[in-house]
Amino acid sequence: MTSTAVPETAVRDWPALRPHLSSFDPDAFVRPVTRFVWEPVEAPRPDPGTDAPPAGRTLLLVGEERDLVDAVGAALERRGARVLVHAPGAEPPDGDWDGIVDLNVVGTAYELGDTSWRRALARTAEAVRGAYANWAAERRYGHHVYMAVTHLGGLGGHGAGGVPQPLGGIWAGLAKCLPRELPAAGVVVVDVDRAEPEVIAEAVAREYARPEDFEVCYREGRRHVLAGRPAPAAPTGASAAPGPGDTVLVTGGARGVGFAAARAFAETFGCRVVVTGRGELPRPEGIFALDDEEFARWRRERLATGRTPQQLAEIRREVRRAEENRAVHRNLAGAAADGLRVDYLRCDCTDPEQVERVFAALGDGPTHVVHNAGIDEPARFDRKSADDVVRTVDVKVTGFANLVTAVLARPERLARLRLLSNVGSLAGRMGGMVGQIDYAAGNEALARLGFWARNNLGLPVQTLCWPTWERLGVIANYAAAVRYVSTLDPAEGARLWAAELACGHTDEAVFLGRIGAVLSPGQLRGFGRLTGHPDLPRLHALDHYLGEVEEYEIFRTLRTSLSLAARRHPCLTEFRVGADLAVPVGVVLEYLVAAGDWVVPEGWPLLQLRELRALRVSLAGLRFTGESLTLHREARGVRRDGEWCVDVAVRDGAGRDVASVTLVYGDQPGADLPDGGSDGPVAGSGQPSAGLLDWAGVVYPEVPEGEETVPEIHPADLWTVPFPPAPTVDPAAVEALVRAADRDAPRTAAGTLSVHRLVLAPGAQRVERLRPEGESGRWTGSREGVTVLRAEGVVISD
Repeated sequence: MTSTAVPETAVRDWPALRPHLSSFDPDAFVRPVTRFVWEPVEAPRPDPGTDAPPAGRTLLLVGEERDLVDAVGAALERRGARVLVHAPGAEPPDGDWDGIVDLNVVGTAYELGDTSWRRALARTAEAVRGAYANWAAERRYGHHVYMAVTHLGGLGGHGAGGVPQPLGGIWAGLAKCLPRELPAAGVVVVDVDRAEPEVIAEAVAREYARPEDFEVCYREGRRHVLAGRPAPAAPTGASAAPGPGDTVLVTGGARGVGFAAARAFAETFGCRVVVTGRGELPRPEGIFALDDEEFARWRRERLATGRTPQQLAEIRREVRRAEENRAVHRNLAGAAADGLRVDYLRCDCTDPEQVERVFAALGDGPTHVVHNAGIDEPARFDRKSADDVVRTVDVKVTGFANLVTAVLARPERLARLRLLSNVGSLAGRMGGMVGQIDYAAGNEALARLGFWARNNLGLPVQTLCWPTWERLGVIANYAAAVRYVSTLDPAEGARLWAAELACGHTDEAVFLGRIGAVLSPGQLRGFGRLTGHPDLPRLHALDHYLGEVEEYEIFRTLRTSLSLAARRHPCLTEFRVGADLAVPVGVVLEYLVAAGDWVVPEGWPLLQLRELRALRVSLAGLRFTGESLTLHREARGVRRDGEWCVDVAVRDGAGRDVASVTLVYGDQPGADLPDGGSDGPVAGSGQPSAGLLDWAGVVYPEVPEGEETVPEIHPADLWTVPFPPAPTVDPAAVEALVRAADRDAPRTAAGTLSVHRLVLAPGAQRVERLRPEGESGRWTGSREGVTVLRAEGVVISD
């Protein structure tokens, strides 16, 4: 029979198999966003016991308040930990440590304009950089733990009541972004209501043993986690909306996302908008008078003059400043040409004198302040100095403090202010991308400062957390950013922003699109409390087959264990090997295949599963031992003969082989599939079974003898979970192949199922017809007349 590739037009509407790509179209990254809010939800967890970590672990304690650090250290030592202290003004202790417990500024009271956080953050940066190389090389999952302790009131700053130390948000943002660069490390943020040694030590001991939820809060001894849920869109037409007589001040608003918002405010409300930048207003002369072609030529000529790395770096900075200034000039000229009232004032928001001058220039002050200024200079954390980290956070934290100080400086300004809108980021709320740890820290701090200013000072403050805007903003690496989350259409973003400004709410709103492929096991579990998101089926499917992670090395290996309980789900009530209840082959196959989701090539190229090679399943190894079966899985990725391959092996608790396979990926669907099947016995027919394998026939109905139609099995028929995982290969077809192989193999023992090759194409999730080819052990599966599966060498042997 002639072999042909599956016609592309025939399968284009069927999803790719286990794609190593984003959950959205990689050629069009813009997707609508959903508005979310985060809130504390009570979530008790059993005490891990006195022998659990941190007992027996070496911990580095970091903090600004030395007496509190010493007292917490003593309390942790009483719980069996070995404690080292990174004291203020001292270098980190020598040696490797298992975990960092960061008390940062806990125990100190925040006052507007306080800068002691800079010392504490520099100390944290030194500690993390000191551990970075060892932690990055560690594959044992959760062996190293970074724990940030905060004092935001015991509910992460949410809800009513004062926020004692809002700058804990710096360390919360830092912690949530760490798994991007240290994917095997455990991370948890613990917020406490009382900055007391025993309260802190008890919370640390409870959460250190098994870091799972990223954000945990303890109020009055009760455990809460922060959970995200969809919230209605902000209503429009509220009293906070600016009018023609009002002024909106936008820091850092002369270009990028800030200017898109500023222009939308002027268009929507007819108000005056004042945008700021750190430099003088560019004059329309020199390089600013060049057209795009002339400027491109100037840029090439300037870059060509660099003779040393230092010269080239300086010229690149010069070119970037020129590009930024050209954007400012064009933006302001365009707004003026359209009759919009958009003005520019110079202001570095980290300089209180410059901020005061801007407020003075605006008479009684602005009616609305949008703190948009920010910098993002991506580099891995170990390549950034402590000063680099502090400088990035400073724009958000000190800028906010200076703006609030200016508002409070005169009663007429306070009376005139209707809203202070903070511009946060998903990087702070959910963790940014590689190189954004300090950027995430600054943005998360801004949200917590907003809660503090609202609850403690009574100011109308809101925080809006945005994803990447399509081709706008401070994101330096767009191609990388879109692997993390989909982008936002600037027109939609501007409309949403105007609605939030008009609403005048004083909370945190998070705008989240589709979640991309760049996800670590820790992040999947850390934000597992998210509800109401369209990607939840995919995320829950990833979690369903993940199990307990034991080792993880990004781009290289994954080792996990999965415990299955007999009769827990319908699919675990159906299959027997001899007299013993067993796990169906299709379930083990999905467990094997799911490992490839986590072991991908560097750069996350757009690949999909094409083929399974050398599949072997010990049927006796599938039997439950008592009422459970624990499977230990190890996956290793390697490029072999130009193909990305993942070798997966599963063993039982005694180390005996249960199953193995090689997963083969490519940028196109599986090819060389035959276009039909020959006549002959079908999957349900043949010789009587050897009697060693048995199916009840309730979950996996048998194909009637003489027919080739495969009965349809839905995911909910197999699993009793909120989001039953969709299969990679039709489970009814898999069990039909096992039945056929069982009939063809007279034997005295359960034996081993072998499949030489299983070539797949989109559509294999549902096989409608299954027929043998001319020789034994070869099968073809089709859907809507298109071949989607070919199996070769399907046999059971002793």
